Order: sequence, then C-alpha cells, then structure tokens
Amino acid sequence: MVSNADFSLSPVITVLYQECRGEVSLRQLARDLGADLSNVRKAKNWLIENRHPSFADYVPDSPLSPHQAEAIITYRSYTTAGIKGDALTEKMFPDVTTVNAQKNALRDLFEQHQLPPEQAAQLTHSILEIFKP
Repeated sequence: MVSNADFSLSPVITVLYQECRGEVSLRQLARDLGADLSNVRKAKNWLIENRHPSFADYVPDSPLSPHQAEAIITYRSYTTAGIKGDALTEKMFPDVTTVNAQKNALRDLFEQHQLPPEQAAQLTHSILEIFKP
C-alpha cells in the first residue's frame, strides 16, 4: 500500500548548462576566438553549404557541438592563412580524394539511380581508372 507521504515527493529535474554538455553558442565561440560574429557565422554557413560531416545533423539556431566548433575554428585558421577555393575545400575535406570515398560516392550515386550492382561495379571501375593519378 502507498501512503500519502510517497505522493508528496515531486521529481527533481536537472538541466545542464550548455557549457556542461560541451555545446557552445555561435556568439560565445566568436567571443572566445576574438572574432566578429558575422565572420564566424559565414564560416558556419560555408561548412553547412558544403555539407561538412560535422554539420550533417545540425539544427538551425541550436548550440554548436564540440566537433562543429572545431570545424569552424579549423576553417577560420585556413582562411586567415589565405587558403581559399579548391585548396580550402581539399583541406576541409581531406578524405574526399581517397579511393574509398570516391567509391562510396559513386555507389551512392548509382543506388540513387537504381542501377544494377554489376553495372554499377563496372562503371565505378571505369571511372576510377580514368581519374587515376
């Protein structure tokens, strides 16, 4: 049997601050870097537009995860060093040029177009042969 004393206890809900969860706001990241907020926002938008893996699950207006903050910091370090264009893309996405990444991208493309696996394998091999260094 349950007594009235058991019902008087209310649950305790603990809310962690963003800093405790490892998340940071864009504004706080800009302050930490000593950078203009608009420049940090541009970096974030570039990473989102170019589909950087750390922003795959990004929800607009949510705090940044540690991986997202690190990607923004890395992007800013490259751009302040004068790296831009294709060189910047190669630096930010170093595994794009690996053979496995190329195979995976082609496989995904062929699956989207519903090509038979045998034909997809032949096309993948032919395409990778063309672009061999």
